[in-house]
Amino acid sequence: MHLRKDLIDAYYRVVKGLVARSPLTGLNPNTISIAASIIGVISGLFFLGGSSAVAGILLLLSGILDTLDGTVARLGERTSKFGAALDSSLDRYVEMFVFMGICYHFKDSPMFFWSFLAIMGSMMVSYVRARAQSLGVNQIVGFMQRFERFAILSAGAILNPWGIRTWGSEIVFEISIIILAIGANYTAYQRLMIVKQAEKDLSDFS
Repeated sequence: MHLRKDLIDAYYRVVKGLVARSPLTGLNPNTISIAASIIGVISGLFFLGGSSAVAGILLLLSGILDTLDGTVARLGERTSKFGAALDSSLDRYVEMFVFMGICYHFKDSPMFFWSFLAIMGSMMVSYVRARAQSLGVNQIVGFMQRFERFAILSAGAILNPWGIRTWGSEIVFEISIIILAIGANYTAYQRLMIVKQAEKDLSDFS
């Protein structure tokens, strides 16, 4: 987890340096959130149409752009509760559109069920975190967070044409979805256990 945090911190330091020297600081952070979401929805449509490589590139672009809104808001001192809620809500819509496209693509394949498990896990990871924080438990971690989910899915989609040429199947993309389905649901379980342990620690302390 320390390695993940160090990598994320390093990435955001680079992003902050680039944004501070660019015209992006003059943009409304909510505009960036909406733009990132539109690209994410278009990615879902490409998944639906079977153009996985294009979909993966657009999904990656959406994810990168989505990391800029918070940085722009902080640099311009324009952070707001509405902006944070809007960003989180749009993130969920993007995930649902993306997985709608993937589920449709695999509608006649057993991979439909893995795709459904993947979106179920993704939604539950976010839900358990939000529910835990509403209960006062803020130290919520787990491996398969949004950054990892998008990175794995984007990589599998972008490499899918190579897998088709090499093995004659979508095995690379399919493996990324299976990893995501298992990892996301396990992360939701991890977070539930963190809440349980936090409650136990509080009980022991009192």
